Amino acid sequence: MNGDEIRTGGHGDFTLQPLVEYISRSLVTRPDDVRITQSMKGDMIVYEVHVADEDKGRVIGKNGRTAKALRAIIGAAATKAEKKATVEIID
Repeated sequence: MNGDEIRTGGHGDFTLQPLVEYISRSLVTRPDDVRITQSMKGDMIVYEVHVADEDKGRVIGKNGRTAKALRAIIGAAATKAEKKATVEIID
């Protein structure tokens, strides 16, 4: 992943989707089944992670630790760009 993949271009576009996708694909056994969608809830960017059923536990982790860590990384990266973002694991 290079720095161009996290876009904060002049047109106001901003996405951490490549980062969410990279991390999510690294965690699962079926990376081709990972799908990321992006939506807005107020001023919050929400990245929805869809994975194969057998990989949900890998993305969520014990007691949700992996999901919390993913949210922390994305939240920190968004804060650096003066945005708000979170990650949801979709059932």
